[in-house]
Amino acid sequence: MKMKHHKQITGENLRDFILGAQDGIVNVLGLVLGVASATLNTSTVLIAGIAGLFAESISMGAVAFTSTKAAHDYYKSNKRKKEQSLYKNPFKIGMFVFWATILGSIVPILPFFFFSVKTGIIASVVLSGLILFIIGSVKGKLTIGGYKSGVEMLIVGLVAALAGYLIGILLGAVIT
Repeated sequence: MKMKHHKQITGENLRDFILGAQDGIVNVLGLVLGVASATLNTSTVLIAGIAGLFAESISMGAVAFTSTKAAHDYYKSNKRKKEQSLYKNPFKIGMFVFWATILGSIVPILPFFFFSVKTGIIASVVLSGLILFIIGSVKGKLTIGGYKSGVEMLIVGLVAALAGYLIGILLGAVIT
């Protein structure tokens, strides 16, 4: 009987997923909140959010690939056998982070497809906050910290996204 091989969740996979998903949520949330507060135009918010989604996801995937490859090349050049045994496939990690970033980036954009800008801002913050809390809580359950990790990821993510919102208000007042 042939057994199916299922990839286990490892610390490295968890790290890469959180890297991509949290980055996607926080960056795109900050972007759409900034654009929404400056323009109050749904089309503009969606265009900026979707453009940000792709730019962020491609960038994060590329950075994961090049940084993993750089670490591998460093260990290889120093012929450190112990560290070489920790080899990770740069392409697979890059693709994993790319898709995690896409998933995270979709979250703050979704409400703007269904609501006005003002309602979309609130819904985007609530949905993004909920997803950040869930991701952090799952991380806490798999590692240490439990729900405390969820609260931590929620606070860190929303504080970072708040900067985009405040900059959007400032730029909206100065530029328009």
